[in-house]
Amino acid sequence: MCKEVTFNHVGVVITFLLIVGTGISTIFFNPVYAQDTTMLGEPFFVEQGKITSQKETGPNRTQFTFSSNGIMNGSIEVTNTGDITTVSKGNNLGFDLGQGVISTRDANETANYTLITVENIPQSGNLSFRGAAAYSTNSTGELSFLNGILGIFKGEGNPQTGNFKSTEWEWK
Repeated sequence: MCKEVTFNHVGVVITFLLIVGTGISTIFFNPVYAQDTTMLGEPFFVEQGKITSQKETGPNRTQFTFSSNGIMNGSIEVTNTGDITTVSKGNNLGFDLGQGVISTRDANETANYTLITVENIPQSGNLSFRGAAAYSTNSTGELSFLNGILGIFKGEGNPQTGNFKSTEWEWK
């Protein structure tokens, strides 16, 4: 049976994360919950990247652009580029909204996504983040599996260097 993820489903997930952000961040960043990914199976996307630019766009609001290289489904080499707007909520907590494009290495296939993220931003050391991304593509090849899926991810980044890494699973 084929499951269809619509933008309505994505809207529900995004609204849920925004409304209960503090509670979700407690679950996301509590070591008891945040480390257990065994229920999710194998990740479909692993990446390492770098923040390529950032600018303040308002009080407690920063826009970042990023680029990364990664592997999808264990063997598909991809690049990931996009932008994220982070809103600082105090108490070392940030919320991100963003979008990006995944491309195969030969750039013959692409997939778009929209994401929402909750960040734990410590005074020093690496930040950690958890979030969800909704994908769409017209691809009929290697990236076709991304059409209509909802991914959940976790990662960490170094605020001083801009380097980050993340791992993503399909939410079935």
